[in-house]
Amino acid sequence: MRNSQTWTYLCRSLAGFAALILAAWMVSTPALSETAASLPPADKAVIPPAPDYDEASSWLARPDNPDAFAVDILWVYPTVLYDQSAWLMDITRKDLIAGAAETVHSEALVFSGQANLYAPFYRQMNLAGFNLPEDERDALTAHGEEDIRRALRHYMEHYNNGRPFIVAAHSQGSYVLTQLIVDHWGKLGIEAQLIAGYLIGWSITGEDLQDNPAIDICGEPRQTGCFISYNSVAAGKQGEAPMILKGAIVVNPLTWTRETKLAPSSLNLGSTLFDGENPWRTYPGFTSAQIADHGLVVAPADPALLETPFFPQGVYHSLDYSLFFENIKSNAAQRIQAHLARKNGPPPQ
Repeated sequence: MRNSQTWTYLCRSLAGFAALILAAWMVSTPALSETAASLPPADKAVIPPAPDYDEASSWLARPDNPDAFAVDILWVYPTVLYDQSAWLMDITRKDLIAGAAETVHSEALVFSGQANLYAPFYRQMNLAGFNLPEDERDALTAHGEEDIRRALRHYMEHYNNGRPFIVAAHSQGSYVLTQLIVDHWGKLGIEAQLIAGYLIGWSITGEDLQDNPAIDICGEPRQTGCFISYNSVAAGKQGEAPMILKGAIVVNPLTWTRETKLAPSSLNLGSTLFDGENPWRTYPGFTSAQIADHGLVVAPADPALLETPFFPQGVYHSLDYSLFFENIKSNAAQRIQAHLARKNGPPPQ
């Protein structure tokens, strides 16, 4: 799975690691505090060697045939380090490699058959780091941000070959990409090649846009060069979702607009739920979606299917991709087609 990656594989369950990851993420919970207490002081953290993106071992996924599709996708996986072993991910650890690979088999599968997949390893922060003071947290996440910045540069220099590309991520992956974009977007010289950025499971805020006016938030389904962010919660649960930040700007994945009116479940092409017994199950019309109080409020037809014993009821962070799986797949195709049409111009008369 590391040296090259095809899009032909069975999905595995996210439940095993995602529930534990997300259980710990509630700020100031005993689980998070216990993990942090067992680790050395953050300023004494062991810093693993940085990935060398010339080496195949520094890539979770690369395509067998890099010319299979006209566009690429760069996937940044969510948190897989949540035990009491280290503050930063050692990218040679087999258990963490397996955890990162699970996200390729599930969330990133939404882009299957549409793009050449590249997924770099990076020295992500232990989930417990989100409970640290901001300066200590930022010092740790700086390693992952620098890794992804280098991975993006390496990808552009060695693999891209002028193709349009998508960036996509979830959770801590979206956090790292958001930080990178706020700091550097508009200065990289690659902005015209961006089809879209699906930075789901974190927040892009109004303050971020003030800090970097080059960032454009998507406002319609075929818009390109823009970014998408949302966090799924039941009504009234916005305040229990630590990934919903003050001033978060939300794109509704059923309409791909920022309109706050209810998008009915009839617009939901299919929620795809991964479990241990089936590769996947898709439920058309499973949930509506409405932007409210900086979150994306959902009303699943059968909430019991979405419960975990570890995460607060109604905070559906682990299902941000699953709840809108078919809509994301369809929208990626729309944006790819729109970008290629503009790039190639109208057909000859």
